[in-house]
Amino acid sequence: MTMRIYHLFIFGMLLAGFGCKEEKLEPLTKGGKAPGMVSNVNVDNQPGKVVLTYDIPSDPELLYIKAVYEIRDGKKMESISTFYNNFVTLEGFGNTDEREVKLYAVSRSEVSSEPVTVKVKPLTPPVMSTLASLDFSEDFGGITARFSNEDSASIAIGVLTRDENGDPVQSDMYYTSQTEGEFSVRGFDDTERWFGLFVRDRWQNYSDTVWKLLTPLFEQQLDKANFRSMKLATDANMFGSGPLTNLWNDKVQGGSSSNSTWTRTANGSGVPHWVTFDLGVTAKLSRFVEIPRGAFDELNLLYAAGDPRLFELWGATDYNPDGSFDGWTKLSEFEVVKVSGLPTGVNSNDDILRAQEGHQFKIPIDAPPVRYIRIKMLETFGNSDYFWMAELTFFGQIQ
Repeated sequence: MTMRIYHLFIFGMLLAGFGCKEEKLEPLTKGGKAPGMVSNVNVDNQPGKVVLTYDIPSDPELLYIKAVYEIRDGKKMESISTFYNNFVTLEGFGNTDEREVKLYAVSRSEVSSEPVTVKVKPLTPPVMSTLASLDFSEDFGGITARFSNEDSASIAIGVLTRDENGDPVQSDMYYTSQTEGEFSVRGFDDTERWFGLFVRDRWQNYSDTVWKLLTPLFEQQLDKANFRSMKLATDANMFGSGPLTNLWNDKVQGGSSSNSTWTRTANGSGVPHWVTFDLGVTAKLSRFVEIPRGAFDELNLLYAAGDPRLFELWGATDYNPDGSFDGWTKLSEFEVVKVSGLPTGVNSNDDILRAQEGHQFKIPIDAPPVRYIRIKMLETFGNSDYFWMAELTFFGQIQ
């Protein structure tokens, strides 16, 4: 086996050195006869996949078992399992049609046995079951969709609208492997239009499209020129070079060389702690976008140190100057989730892009109109007793 790895290494070096020269890898051994066939095959039909178990032929030259099948007409697939296993998993089925699978035992010299043919009938695949669960309705600036994905499959939910000629146009694509969830699509005016949703998996199986005629709710961005910093009795102190007003000045680049691109509470603010500010108008909020510090030029601070991971947003139309939460309504709790799932200190390109786009947070549609906002910090990625942010942008309807 060591010599085999060495040969593969040399082969790779030759390809790198000569580029256009083609080499063909030889089987581990040459000659020999076909191994015996698998036997006692058992079929376990599952949602969108099938697991076959079998008895392996007793043959010292056996290398692997190969299953050949079609996931849909004309789309052939192969799945391989080593001789150490007595099962093989067939994935990628987009419907529940009955079909045949051929199982081959393959030797070290790449000689295949005669096939054993079995019939399989996958259960309802995730593209179909997720489509059946989809429900969507109008929301601020677009729609909100809810779904169930009981098999935790890696799927994409596509959102379509229609152009002036009535032709479908893709508006968004939402990727998920969650068992259930919801997402929103924004950017539309408050005129009636068609919205369609479909489901796709990584094998390019597509569901049908479900269409609805909906009218998005009116939404506008709140004017940051109206925002005002506040300091109530129980609010955290601000770090000297990161005043609260930096949170809405539309400056997100400049890094440590600039003191105008981020806001920061003082060290020792405690957990939890909060800050307060005035929107300048009373509005029924629909959503807000948070751009974290470090998204553009201090990447070592992104998803680290004082970068918020878990926080609450509170709102009020009036407040008690003693700094208590009397008269305040908790609008919701929000969590910043890294796209990659990588640990603190390790960020993927997708993590960085999401931070630069801004983390989108939806305000529950039944939340009351508010004028004053409190950010209550519960946890940062670095478990700090202070927090920082670069920018907040709010959307909704002015009352």
